[in-house]
Amino acid sequence: MVIYDERLSVPLRWWLAALTAAAALTAALLPLGALPALAGGALLLAVTVPALNGYGAVRIRVCDGVLVAGPVVLRGEHTGAVEVLDQAAAFAWRTRLAGPRARLLIRGYLPRAVRVEVAEPSLLCPYVYLSTRHPEALAAALAEARDHCTAPAAAGH
Repeated sequence: MVIYDERLSVPLRWWLAALTAAAALTAALLPLGALPALAGGALLLAVTVPALNGYGAVRIRVCDGVLVAGPVVLRGEHTGAVEVLDQAAAFAWRTRLAGPRARLLIRGYLPRAVRVEVAEPSLLCPYVYLSTRHPEALAAALAEARDHCTAPAAAGH
């Protein structure tokens, strides 16, 4: 069961910048002829569209008690405290406070984030940092996933 799903797509202004750059390149190449101008603009779009799409294709999902965020996979029972980070705290954790063993999923266009402590020492990762548009909803989903994973173990004792 999916309790949280977010695609970290790039902002609209990035797509507009790519289109503007392609149009500018096309205009700059017009003295060489219409075909080279159109080919240059098309080539620029052929490079930037997959790059922007790939950068924004990363998903953050919490389902069946597991967090999957890009290359990060963390089971609910391995999560510790979850901290919602405002813009200033998120900046601090992705710069001067960043740990060398932490797993970071950073998207510079997203000013807020969530920091998830990793409670399993064998994973050799102190925390996971996730840029997100909805940090409160992600934190709630992670808490629900952790509770879902620990509830059956507690009921068996």
